[in-house]
Amino acid sequence: MWKKWMGKVLSAGLITTLLLGGQLPAQAKSKDIRVALFVDSGQGYRGVVPSITLTSEGGIDVILSSAEGKTELPEMNGEAARFRVDEFHLIVAETADWNQAQGIAQQLTQRKYEGTIQAVQKGSQMLYQVVSGSYSTYQAASKQAQTVAQATGQKPVVKGPFHLEAGRYRNLQEAMDWKRTFDTSGYPAYPVVIQDGKREEYALWVGDEASGEALQALKRKVSSEIPGFSYTEAAASSYVILKEDVYGSARDTIWKYVFSPRSKLVAEPQRSRGTALIGVVERDQRTYRGKMELSSYNGYLTLVNELPLEEYLYGVVGSEMAPGWPLEALKTQAVLARTRAVGLGNKYGVANLSDTVFEQAYYGYAKESADIREAVDETKGEIITYRGNVVESLYYSNAGGMTADGSEVWGNPVPYLRPVESDDYGPMVQANLWYQVSLADGRLGYVRSDLVRESGFTNAMGLRQAVVATDNTNLRSGPSTAFHRVLATLPYGASLTILSEEPEENAYSWTRGPYTAEELAGMINTSQDRNKAPRISGPIQSLRVTERGPSGRVLEMEANGQTVAVSSPDAHRSIFQQGGSSLRSTKFEVEEMGSITILAGNGKLRNYAAGGGQIQAVGANDYYSQAANGYNDQYLVYSGDGAWRTVSKTPLFLFRGTGYGHGLGVSQYGAKAMAESGYDYEEILQHYYQDVEIERSK
Repeated sequence: MWKKWMGKVLSAGLITTLLLGGQLPAQAKSKDIRVALFVDSGQGYRGVVPSITLTSEGGIDVILSSAEGKTELPEMNGEAARFRVDEFHLIVAETADWNQAQGIAQQLTQRKYEGTIQAVQKGSQMLYQVVSGSYSTYQAASKQAQTVAQATGQKPVVKGPFHLEAGRYRNLQEAMDWKRTFDTSGYPAYPVVIQDGKREEYALWVGDEASGEALQALKRKVSSEIPGFSYTEAAASSYVILKEDVYGSARDTIWKYVFSPRSKLVAEPQRSRGTALIGVVERDQRTYRGKMELSSYNGYLTLVNELPLEEYLYGVVGSEMAPGWPLEALKTQAVLARTRAVGLGNKYGVANLSDTVFEQAYYGYAKESADIREAVDETKGEIITYRGNVVESLYYSNAGGMTADGSEVWGNPVPYLRPVESDDYGPMVQANLWYQVSLADGRLGYVRSDLVRESGFTNAMGLRQAVVATDNTNLRSGPSTAFHRVLATLPYGASLTILSEEPEENAYSWTRGPYTAEELAGMINTSQDRNKAPRISGPIQSLRVTERGPSGRVLEMEANGQTVAVSSPDAHRSIFQQGGSSLRSTKFEVEEMGSITILAGNGKLRNYAAGGGQIQAVGANDYYSQAANGYNDQYLVYSGDGAWRTVSKTPLFLFRGTGYGHGLGVSQYGAKAMAESGYDYEEILQHYYQDVEIERSK
């Protein structure tokens, strides 16, 4: 099932001259593209890890690259390898007990800390070191050591990039042979490949010390216990230390390339039959075409996938749109994705863009299919331009029937993006049906219609009666399983009254809430603080839309009569959260409801929902007389015991909206519907983009 879309959209600060037909010419600077999988450049996507594990069925070739040149590293065999920068880190624990090491590593992972296991030989014993983190300074590592100690009960030791060199050797094998001398003496040593100009040299390095003083102390001990070697402080600027990490079971190890922060490594899959792919374990074990570049950038381990632009698009189109959709819709997506990639330039310094929805989703080879490759190939090189310049390529899941104007998203008009009708209704037509129901005890909620059976009877108000037809049916706060919480679990045969019916939340229509006055006050005041605006005092008693744009999207709102501050109109979405997610669009209405508690004739409390001037009765003996709109209005309710009772309404607020995404540019579901109606990709693009050209980039 296709799931989407952009959970996050561009901020107003990213409106560039491109939106207005700006400076970038309609051409790509290279046939290749560089995609950041892990990077922190201080803007856009920011996600890094301390170590990266690459895999390839045919093995991996690794090249050491620096200002001094390129050096192909010796083939180390194996289908997996791990990479990290040579800097400060923690040895959280060291033990001969594999199970203990594994348990500590899992404990770290559960707390969102890294926990890899390094294998070292000390004397006749194999020891397992639990390694965590990567830090550019001793102070940062030391601070984290205290945090990890409190969280795990272990005693982490800070290690660092100070090493003792024990001679140079003719080749890697000779260095490996001498390594045993140090291992058996209890001082683990590691072979090192050093780049010296255009030559490669081999050395043995001992120790991972955190300071020069610690290194001198190590030198005194080692030179006393293992004489005959020329010990010096390691001073190479371009190098790779070869260590071993446990990968899987206790006896399965892979090589770990610990490289200089002044170098970079390029890893490529060794050629094999079929498409050569390289996998990234820490990126959800996805596999990719092309090669991987590892470097230290901005003080973080950075991973960049470099590959031909058109092959990159195979992965993007499959990530952003579903295989099996009409070919013309897939072509539409291909041109949009190519335009976006070409138009971004070199956003991240070491990469053109990231693999996330900050730019566009790129989930690698697994998202490819024959029809997606066909769509990319048949539109090869084509991009969208406005007056000779690359447009800002914008797309999203669903426009909710009408696309947005630039003023509704960023507060700025965009000459080639004006509101147009969009046939986005398909998801709603195909959605499951849900019932809003009340239980015998007065509780309200939603159940999926296929989980209940109607009895054929109605109550005194003409509402249909039903029973639960399955065991353990969830009663939810709204018509979906994704965002609406479970209120109760209902047994088989439980009695229900059907109050209304509506489609399951889908890419076209959705609901959020209902929110209490206190919940809304907290969310709105968090936004007010963020925007340096006055707080709303007291619980929210009124929340209303005061201005809408040409497509009906929200431009301005008031809470308790005070304007809700936002950085841009589309930012209204991010104010109102549920389950950690924002509203799906700004094309919404706010429905005012009431939560009413009365004492029924049998002495039990019953809850009612009221909205639009009506109270919905939930029992055959419960009737209402009238209910006026407003807050703290009083209601007269007859409870079946011969008495009218006066109750008050506590405000609740339900958001009911259409559309999924910011609404600027192409609606993917709209493109699908147009393709199904016989339009080709150029006609689709020129429906959503006005006065543009589709041309081949040079």
